[in-house]
Amino acid sequence: MRINLAAPSMTQIWILVAVSAIAWSFGPICVRIAFTYDIPPALLSFGRMITGVVMFAPYIWFKGGRELSAMPARSFWLTLTAGVLSGTNIVLMIASLEHISVLVNQAFIATIPIWVAFFEVTLLKQKLGKVVWVGILSALLGGLIIALTTSGQAPLSAGGSPSLGVLLAITSACSASLYIIVGRKVRGSVSFVPYIWLVYGAGAFVTLLIIAISGVSILGYDPRGYMWILLLAILAQVMGHGALNYVIKFMSPTTLTMSVQTVPVMSAVWALLIFNEIPTALQAVGSLILLLGVTIVLKGQKAPGTGKD
Repeated sequence: MRINLAAPSMTQIWILVAVSAIAWSFGPICVRIAFTYDIPPALLSFGRMITGVVMFAPYIWFKGGRELSAMPARSFWLTLTAGVLSGTNIVLMIASLEHISVLVNQAFIATIPIWVAFFEVTLLKQKLGKVVWVGILSALLGGLIIALTTSGQAPLSAGGSPSLGVLLAITSACSASLYIIVGRKVRGSVSFVPYIWLVYGAGAFVTLLIIAISGVSILGYDPRGYMWILLLAILAQVMGHGALNYVIKFMSPTTLTMSVQTVPVMSAVWALLIFNEIPTALQAVGSLILLLGVTIVLKGQKAPGTGKD
């Protein structure tokens, strides 16, 4: 039996988007504080994913089992693929924060729409308008400025590498864009909770596999570190990621993606206020150019004649 909930009003949707974006923006802050308790990135990623699995497990146990069993095989495997990509994205994003500032990390994570457009051209053979290409070139220029400036900086911690941090953040954005593309193929025909539960489950499996391969311990850390893992999961995974996956069924992906472009800005502000992470002038300029490029891409995708939305 499939449970159909009444569609929320647009006011409710926008309130949910706003609350989710604010909650999501605190994710990098939770990660940075957890690092002070020696919590490794793989464990942070696993904790973030498995918390979502546990929170939605009662629904799956009592009401969602039939929906899962009735899910077409293609949708099932595409959902698991989306989960693997999501887990990979989370691990790489968190790992990059060991090497670069929150502002730089979030600036490159914000390039997700650029990579979505790139993969739509290369993998799905779609055509992009001139405005979209202008946005892509602008974002690439901003990203290049940030990368060159950051690579020449001293590492945040002993053994850190700014260049590696930039590479991890870019790869994280690529995996997230593939997750979005795959998720679009499934989300319209699969109920929210079964979909997100499978995504979280596959992501948790991937992060647990990384823990096993790398030999990271799950136990033995400061209890305060585990508290920040839980807070990261609630704010970034459940309230941020989960809620936005819910509303994507009721609004344009382009409009939704555009609205969450405030997340990198808010994260950078929190990092400035809490950790005194002051960007260089070139990093700030590069970030603005990059975000401008992303905004142009999103507006270009929404414009008539581009084949989008």
